[in-house]
Amino acid sequence: MAGMFSPTRWWSRLALRPKLTLSFLMVSVPPVLVASFIAAQTMSAVFETNVQQWIGEIARFMANEAQEAQEEAMHATSIVAKALSQASAQPAGSDTSLEAFADLLTSVGYDFVRLYDGSGRVLYAMGDLQLARPLPQEPVASIFFAHSQGKPVMLVGAVQKLRLGDADHFLFIGNLLDEQFFNAPQTIRSLDLHLVEVRHEGRKLQDITSGQGRPADVPPDVLSRLQEGADSVSRGGVMGVGPAVAYAALRDGNHHLVGIVICRLNGATALFERLGTWWLFLALAAVAGLLSLLAGIGMSRRLSAPLRQITQGLTSVADGDYRIRLREEGGREIADLAAGFNTMTAQLETLHALEAKMRHSAQLATLGEAAAVIAHEIRNPLGIIKTSTELVRRKTQLAPSEDRLMGFVLEEVNRIERLVADLLDYVRPDHFERHRIDLLAEVVQPAVDFAGAELSRRGISHVLIAPEGPLPVNGDVDRLYQALLNLLLNAADAAPEGGHVIVRLKACSDEVTLEVEDNGPGVPPDVEGRMFEPFVTSKANGTGLGLAKVQSTLQAHEGAVSYRKAPGGGAIFSLRLALAEDRTLVAASQ
Repeated sequence: MAGMFSPTRWWSRLALRPKLTLSFLMVSVPPVLVASFIAAQTMSAVFETNVQQWIGEIARFMANEAQEAQEEAMHATSIVAKALSQASAQPAGSDTSLEAFADLLTSVGYDFVRLYDGSGRVLYAMGDLQLARPLPQEPVASIFFAHSQGKPVMLVGAVQKLRLGDADHFLFIGNLLDEQFFNAPQTIRSLDLHLVEVRHEGRKLQDITSGQGRPADVPPDVLSRLQEGADSVSRGGVMGVGPAVAYAALRDGNHHLVGIVICRLNGATALFERLGTWWLFLALAAVAGLLSLLAGIGMSRRLSAPLRQITQGLTSVADGDYRIRLREEGGREIADLAAGFNTMTAQLETLHALEAKMRHSAQLATLGEAAAVIAHEIRNPLGIIKTSTELVRRKTQLAPSEDRLMGFVLEEVNRIERLVADLLDYVRPDHFERHRIDLLAEVVQPAVDFAGAELSRRGISHVLIAPEGPLPVNGDVDRLYQALLNLLLNAADAAPEGGHVIVRLKACSDEVTLEVEDNGPGVPPDVEGRMFEPFVTSKANGTGLGLAKVQSTLQAHEGAVSYRKAPGGGAIFSLRLALAEDRTLVAASQ
């Protein structure tokens, strides 16, 4: 569209010197940019691949450590339970022997101990711990979740069954699973570690690393793969954006996914590594662009100087100034080119003036001849039709509907008589009066009502879409009526049987638009550019005066007519008229 940016139009409007400069830039800079980008991306891809592999190995190592810790906890629990069972000669409620083992367990890193009976009653407890779920009453090594000092924590531990006295008891030994548990996060400062609790079959994920219990963000496909049995999943950054991330599964004794270890580089480290590749790329691009720009400016200045005045002359001719003349200087070739240019512009100036006179004379002559023929051939038959119709109405008793049809006939005969006069007006325009009229009530509605009978007879549906209220314009009712009727009859001829014709009225603050749309084949391409010229038509029996008269009528009303293709096929003709001011406009001659 006219207001949109067009690269082709923008390029064509540039002078030769900017074109040459930009051409040098386009030739030299893109290869260097591509090479720099490939180098930077290759370096970034290698780095990301190595980091992704490294992060994945760390995540799997920490998950394996948690698994091994479960086995060690089971082994330690078995030893303590066996020792307690052998000392069961003491009363079942006594905890003296367990306290001795508790000191030993604390020295080897176990933070929590619980001894409880079959009813869940705790007989001995070490460590501030509130388990999220009741401890199991069967031997198991697993991951447990609890709250310690009001914060969510993750434990790796085991439960072992033992016999004290004549009753079954259970011993739980657990170790806190946090960053202190793993060796890697302590030695690698750039590593960011998160422990995530998985609840309710993956429907709820909770990050317990920060101690706040916030929801965790794990991609659904990663969670699905871990739930299906994958030990770990690694993700690399896309095009250098975003650090590599690894997800490792933490499983309980039944091999169910209960937790996830998330490892990534911290934000500062990842950003620094990405900036390194981008700074390299930007530095190479800047150097290449600067060198190409300097070379392009120098060469374009040398090449474009002799051609600058010719370019300015061509621009003036393109703007319609055929009186421009160039100085014949700048070397033999440039001087010959300037001389040829001067000769061409002199001839164009003469031809332009002659063409305008000949076109106007040919149109007037053709229209004058057509008007004379039509006046001779139509006026006599019209007089007979008019006289016969009036005689029938006077001497025959007609039904109201038939009498109304006869009235239509007489009205149209009168309009045709005026149309003959309009043909003469096209050659010798007479003055006509403009009055304040209601475009909808006095022009559009009568024209649609009249053409509706013909449209229905041909099996074509029609509809009028208009806003409520009057649409005042300053104009001639008959001429506007005839212009709209021409468009409606053209639409009726173009629309197929079973087709449709749509008439739309749209008003804005200072203008009203009247559209006539059909779903016919549209205007042929070879006629589209000349459709408003007199005697240009695509109809076998058409005269080619309808659209020409529509255009002259709209021009006389200081309006415009335009054509565009309908979205679903067909044609849309638009008439634009200025809305009348609030005050009543007195009759004025055009």
